[in-house]
Order: sequence, then C-alpha cells, then structure tokens
Amino acid sequence: MSVRIRVFRDVVLLCAVLTVRPSPLLAQGSVSGRIAIQEKAGETTTDFTSAIVYLIPKSGAARTTETKAQIAMNGRAFVPRVRLVTPGSTVEFPNQDPFSHNIFSTAAGGAFDVGTYGSGIARGTQFRKAGVFPIYCNIHAKMSGYVVVVPTPWHAQATADGRWTVAGVPAGRYEMHAWHERTPEVVRELEVPASGVTNLETTLDARGFVLLAHKNKNGKDYDATIRY
Repeated sequence: MSVRIRVFRDVVLLCAVLTVRPSPLLAQGSVSGRIAIQEKAGETTTDFTSAIVYLIPKSGAARTTETKAQIAMNGRAFVPRVRLVTPGSTVEFPNQDPFSHNIFSTAAGGAFDVGTYGSGIARGTQFRKAGVFPIYCNIHAKMSGYVVVVPTPWHAQATADGRWTVAGVPAGRYEMHAWHERTPEVVRELEVPASGVTNLETTLDARGFVLLAHKNKNGKDYDATIRY
C-alpha cells in the first residue's frame, strides 16, 4: 500500500470517528422549574405569566435569531401584557379595538412612538438591544405592558401556575435570571449537566411593589377629565 493511499484511508477513518462520536460539549438537556412570588399579606398571585426566565452562558457568546412577535390592543389592554423576544426582533401592535391607540416607550435604548392609528391597523418597531422596555398608550392612561429583550436563545415565559421549561440547553455553566414586572430580578449561578436540570424553585419578592402612575409620551400627566 502506497503512502498516499494509507494517508487517505486514515483521514476517512478519522472523519468517520468524529461523525459517530458527538462531542460532549454538544450534549443538550432541558432546564425547568417553578416561580413562586411572595405577596403582601392577604394577596394572591394571578400574573405568573409575566415571569420570565433566561440563561446566559458563562463562557462564549450566545447566538440569537431575530423574530417577529405581536402585542395586540384589545379591551384597552395589551395582550399579552409581557412579550419576550431577542435582540433585533420586531414587535407589531395590531389595534383590535374599535377606537384609536398610540403606543410608545420612553425607555433608554428602546424609545419609540408608532403614532395614533385606528381599528384593524398594525404598526411595529424593532428592538435592537437587550433590556426591559415598558410600553404605554398615549391615549389610555391605564394601559401598560412590557417588551423584554434577552440576549440568549435559552429563555422561557412561565405558565399560569408559575412553571417554566427551557429546552435544548447545552451542558455548561450559566447565569440564570428570573424577572417579573413587580419584583426585583433574581440572578443565580447554575451548572447544567448533559441530562439537564429539573424542579428548580425560584422565589421572587413582590411585597415592596408599589403601582405608580406613568407620564404620557411628552412627560406630562394624563388629562383625568377625558374619558375614552
């Protein structure tokens, strides 16, 4: 057997070995758990679906994909109240009410104003940076919601009972974030084995939450004498 043929055979065998033996770094599992919220005495949690959990890898950058999402205006409310997306994603705001809305945010790094528009029309904006962006209607003072932009593909929004699951998490070390609009964010270190992690319990403290009135897009108080 010539040297050239022997080298070619060895290269083919090496490629076959690398193909059938996946690196343990690619092993993936699910991470799941439940959010609990400490409330003031006598109060019960009814907004678990506003809770968000996401995982930031301790080493290396997490690649994300831009998506398109919606938050509808329906019954003078944002539906859903909290929308979770990744950087570069576009969120549309379809007006499903029989009257006009004007959606805006004054948050640093994500301020926007889509203007006033009527029923059956949708307008949107792109959220380029990670962060939490409160959104409001310049016409209806009681309307408020959030677009939460996370720089990782490993994220989840809790269900009505506080449970959540992040699928396809590669084994490794992560920083786990748990966010809710009424509580301080909780951050913890998390080691994820190839088999994944289950039954994580995370408690958020809403006892210090105080609902504050927000300003309109011009930084002024809403006119309390106007009814829409």
